[in-house]
Amino acid sequence: MHILVTGANGFIGRHLTRQLLHAGGELNPDRLSVMDLKLDQIPSSPVIKCIQGSFADEALLAQAMDEPVDLAFHLASVPSGLAESNYALGVDANIHGTMALLEKLKQQGNTPTVIFASSIAVYGKPAVAEVNDDTLPTPNLSYGAQKVIGEVLLNDYVRRGWLGGCSVRLPGIVARPTEPNGAVSIFFSDLIRCLSYGEPFTCPVSASARSWLMSVTCCIENLLHAVSLATTVSKNGSRTANTYTLPALHVTIEDLVARIGELFPQHDVQSLIHYAPDPWVEENFGSYPPLILPRAKAAGFHDDGDIESLIKNALAGLK
Repeated sequence: MHILVTGANGFIGRHLTRQLLHAGGELNPDRLSVMDLKLDQIPSSPVIKCIQGSFADEALLAQAMDEPVDLAFHLASVPSGLAESNYALGVDANIHGTMALLEKLKQQGNTPTVIFASSIAVYGKPAVAEVNDDTLPTPNLSYGAQKVIGEVLLNDYVRRGWLGGCSVRLPGIVARPTEPNGAVSIFFSDLIRCLSYGEPFTCPVSASARSWLMSVTCCIENLLHAVSLATTVSKNGSRTANTYTLPALHVTIEDLVARIGELFPQHDVQSLIHYAPDPWVEENFGSYPPLILPRAKAAGFHDDGDIESLIKNALAGLK
């Protein structure tokens, strides 16, 4: 199997690439093509082919697909904060780049499967009592709008029989290392890492702020699981790309900090954290309602189980 990973040098991409090298079974790659603007954290393996540069570059896509791709994980994107501050850059990568990738995969003629990393940003600031399997997207940031467009594009390619595919809406994934990535939500990772290591942290949302979080370990398991759920074919033969919101944990900052304190009693975490809420950050990243997703859970997607497991899994992902 030839597997392609865009955004392979990113936080999720690095973990996914390492996992694919040891996946075994049907996901065991004969070739693993990895693409990103830089590729300085990719493991060494004879099955890996590195293509450095933009995933939207047609010449580089041709290199990646000199042998037909069977499965593509499309993780590359311009993230939330950067897509909001630089609209043209976000559109170029998140819309035009995704279109270029899908079109090139279509031209292979072998109906490859695409797992598209969408985002909970499609919901904007949910003005509902809960978000469930049937909640419609209402993005209020350019990044969320661009992810909705990516989902619609993939579904149209699947409907036409050109690709198989599944869109997976990712929650906040923790704990990211200390490297800039343009995502406003990276403060969740900073909080877990700093307090667990006994370092001070200034939190840009209040203690009562609520969000949806998942460890990178759990995220990778869900992305791999999505491969088996890529396309639904109805009785009349119509094809649909399945779209799932991952069943993340709904946590408050207060509870997250308390659990870190219980796991690391040697640190007085309450003395380490200082709250300086930013109204814009609180509104867009700290006001999420409960997440009720029976369809996603019935399909086999899962969360970390509890906050303690979330923290432990998140910290393990930093190693």
